[in-house]
Amino acid sequence: MLPPTVPLVWRRSPRARRMTLRIDAQDGSVVVTMPERISQRQGLAFVHQHMDWITSSLAALPEKRVLADGHEVMIEGSPVPILHEPDARRGTWLDSDGLHVSGDAAHTERRVKDFLHTLAKEHLSKAVALHSKRMGLVPSRVDLREVRSRWGSCTRKGRIMLSWRLVMTPPEIRDYVVIHELAHLQHFDHSAAFWSLVDRFCTNGRTGRLAAERWLSQNGTALLRAA
Repeated sequence: MLPPTVPLVWRRSPRARRMTLRIDAQDGSVVVTMPERISQRQGLAFVHQHMDWITSSLAALPEKRVLADGHEVMIEGSPVPILHEPDARRGTWLDSDGLHVSGDAAHTERRVKDFLHTLAKEHLSKAVALHSKRMGLVPSRVDLREVRSRWGSCTRKGRIMLSWRLVMTPPEIRDYVVIHELAHLQHFDHSAAFWSLVDRFCTNGRTGRLAAERWLSQNGTALLRAA
């Protein structure tokens, strides 16, 4: 049985052809996706059959990163100290010493996240504008979201969604994701032509693209565990 502290989330999908399990890296919940015809009793049996995988996957999750004084937050791929400044009246600011947060310590986490969201909007907007001009591909709209499984997505109507957490990644990783989604405006698939377009604009081409994918695979879960 699952520990009582581990949430079990049920999701029904008309597009699902079979039951699947995944671990939500952000909150550590176990997500069960089921076709509409499957009963919850069958779903529970499926969960019990895969308890070994669930247990090992939960144990492999990185520790939840605390956004508080004395801890660190990743900004553009580098760990930055969080420095609580209780008597300051400057809000939140970044300098060579770290990320300074003024006010009541109880609000530090929220203020760090607010700062990261603002920084993400600035940096990702610039990255989209830059690569959109380079590639000659213009999205109809760009949104930043809190996502749990994908770093970006693109709709057939040309709307691009990016994870705000990309502000935590090194610039070349952020740029790869932006280029990847912009390329979908021309190729709405993952065909050879799509990858050729991505590789043409990625730093160091295919080698850089594969390095970015490895970085996300190795470090992405830890970023999702940060607040």
